[in-house]
Formats: sequence, structure tokens, C-alpha cells
Amino acid sequence: MNRLSIKEQSKATKRTKKIDLREAEKILKNIKEYEARIHDIELEIMDLRDLQSICLKGISYDNLIKTNSLFSKTELYAMKDLEIEQTINLLEYKKRHIKRFLDRIKNAIESLDDIERQIIELKCIENKIWRFVVFEVNLEERQCRAIKTRALKRILKVMLSGEIVILD
Repeated sequence: MNRLSIKEQSKATKRTKKIDLREAEKILKNIKEYEARIHDIELEIMDLRDLQSICLKGISYDNLIKTNSLFSKTELYAMKDLEIEQTINLLEYKKRHIKRFLDRIKNAIESLDDIERQIIELKCIENKIWRFVVFEVNLEERQCRAIKTRALKRILKVMLSGEIVILD
């Protein structure tokens, strides 16, 4: 029974490695989307900063109307400003998180050999067909596939040292 569980663990580990390599390849194929997401977050932050400056400039203490309501206009503006600031902080955190993740991936790619880097960039990042990759690196397709797998394993080790971010 102990041997059987070891075999089952071995099979499960092999399946996990395949899934992990596919996931690593998927992440590499989406690098441009991660960069676009960072830029989109920056634009969203700029929009919120503009809204925030308009919100506070609209408050005038000269024309305040005293009411019996729970919150005055000034308090509502201040609460809205706080809400915007919290949203900006959350977006900046997400941006930093994705940027660090991208930096970790780029660092892993830079640590590869020239041929490994070239194959990863052509096949995974630029999504070129094998015929094009083979022509560019001047190796057989079988060799290119083996190099790609070896490079993905090295990249995966670096990616697993940090947190993996998956875009929906």
C-alpha cells in the first residue's frame, strides 16, 4: 500500500509539472496583456486623481447650508474623497504587484542562454509557429521543443519563488 501511494504521488507530481509548464507558457504568452494592464491602471489612477481634485475644489465653506440631516454636503465630499483615495491606493498596490511579477519573469528570461531566450521569445511571447522558430535559430524542431521545455522549467522556478498573478 505504501508503494502504491508513492506511485500515485509520482503520477500526481508529473501531472502537476505538466500543468505548471502549460501555465508558465500561458503567462509568457500574456506578457503584453500584463503590460497593458499596468498602463490601464495608471490611466485609471490619473482619472481618479482628476476626480479627486474636482471633488475637493467644489467645497465652499462660505455657502454651507446648515441642515438637520445626518451628513452635510461637505462631509459627503470628504467621504467621497476618502473613498477615491482608498481606490487609488488599491490600484497602486495592484500595479506594483503586477510590475514586480513582470520584473521577476523578465529577470528569469534574461538568465536564460541566448538560444533558450530566443526560442522562448519567439515561441511563447511572440507566438510564432515552429517552422519560423526553427528557421530563426537554425536547429531541428525536436531540439527547439526540448530547449523550450528546459527553459520553461527554469523560468517556472523563478516564477514560483514569488506570487503568480493570473489575469482573467
